Amino acid sequence: MINLENIVKIFHKNTINENKAIKGINLNIEKGDFITVIGSNGAGKSTLLNIIAGNLIPDEGKIYIDNKDVTKTPDYERAAFIGQVFQDPLSGTAGNLSIEENLAIAQKRGEKRWFAKGVKSSDRKKFIESLKVLGLGLESRLKDKVGLLSGGQRQALTLLMATLVRPQILLLDEHTAALDPKTAAKIIELTEYFVSHYKLTALMVTHNMKQALSLGNRTIMMHEGQIILDIKSPERDKLTVKDLLEMFSKVRGEDIVDDKMLLN
Repeated sequence: MINLENIVKIFHKNTINENKAIKGINLNIEKGDFITVIGSNGAGKSTLLNIIAGNLIPDEGKIYIDNKDVTKTPDYERAAFIGQVFQDPLSGTAGNLSIEENLAIAQKRGEKRWFAKGVKSSDRKKFIESLKVLGLGLESRLKDKVGLLSGGQRQALTLLMATLVRPQILLLDEHTAALDPKTAAKIIELTEYFVSHYKLTALMVTHNMKQALSLGNRTIMMHEGQIILDIKSPERDKLTVKDLLEMFSKVRGEDIVDDKMLLN
């Protein structure tokens, strides 16, 4: 499904602030994989997702999706088959537009745009049915401005928008980190539903080690721009959070007693 070959990404190249964020990564992702991505801040997790999405172009290496070289394909063209949800609940929606207007925009993802009526009656019926899946009552608030919604409601809407046109790939960059535990659990529940129901290939960055082992079928651990662990089920199913922390401690050369220390 996705093949990364010798990917290198350097920020501020040839300056005093040069940062080699990705250091020759090779990664093969099978169709239907749900991969959790863990590692400390600065490990290159978000950079990796942004390279796959086309938000960043690698300095070296090749990216193939369905055996097609998309290394130089811009993000707006990859949007036809890649959905994204970011950490900030405000970044995936337009707060000054209504719920139905946001969904209308999402429905056109990857298509050429032209002037036309923003929301058709047929679209509205589809949006109502789609919003019911969220279980938040938003189907009765189509005309409400998105800026009036809570952070959790906006993130749920963003998740719906990212999957509305059935992408092949879903990229989730710590999409529950800014939410309270109860709301985060709801978003994870919806994430599992969309990935399973639409048979998506997904990568999810998380700092929660327990979550990393309980979700999906594969976990990748990154450190200083490299993948240092790539483990799949059923082997992964035998691991505990303590096992992961011990593995990471060996790489960093210091004791990591809980997953909160990975934020440093």
